[in-house]
Amino acid sequence: MPSKSGIDLNDTSNRIVAGIILALIFIGGWWLIARNASLDTGEMETEREVEDTGMPTSSSAVNPSSVLGPLSEETPTIAGSHESIDVVDQPAGMTVKVSAATLAQTGWIAVRDVDGRTLGAGRFEAGVYADADVPLLRATTAGGRYQVLIYVDDGDKEFDLHKDILVTGADGTVAGDVFSAQ
Repeated sequence: MPSKSGIDLNDTSNRIVAGIILALIFIGGWWLIARNASLDTGEMETEREVEDTGMPTSSSAVNPSSVLGPLSEETPTIAGSHESIDVVDQPAGMTVKVSAATLAQTGWIAVRDVDGRTLGAGRFEAGVYADADVPLLRATTAGGRYQVLIYVDDGDKEFDLHKDILVTGADGTVAGDVFSAQ
């Protein structure tokens, strides 16, 4: 009686081939799941009018997804009560001058570029501020547009985009303002 042909898993080279095949199946499945998840969240568009720079045209109602890109479900947000911030166009440099700010809780004023990268943040106690300086780790550049946002500190006194809480208005717009560096 002839023996059945098959794969002998006692052979080392067959084990290696089987391991490679299983790894490729696993990686392919993971890639499909990740690709579908990014298509579900990454391609949503807002119907808000935006200038060629990608920044909103009105600083009074800034939609988070128009400047920062879509906020993930993990981005902590809180509806602010009396928070506000005002900043005007200013020279490029390593600090941003905030004309006026009101914080209801201890928090951070952060500066972000059109790509959503945070250039720096300054910690402020609850209160009203005029002509406050926010130090930056990376300088603003002439001709660039930037957004200034308010975050509530999570209690550790260190700025962390993933832990500190972005302040929004009741309508979901961020408590922020935009400016151009000259």
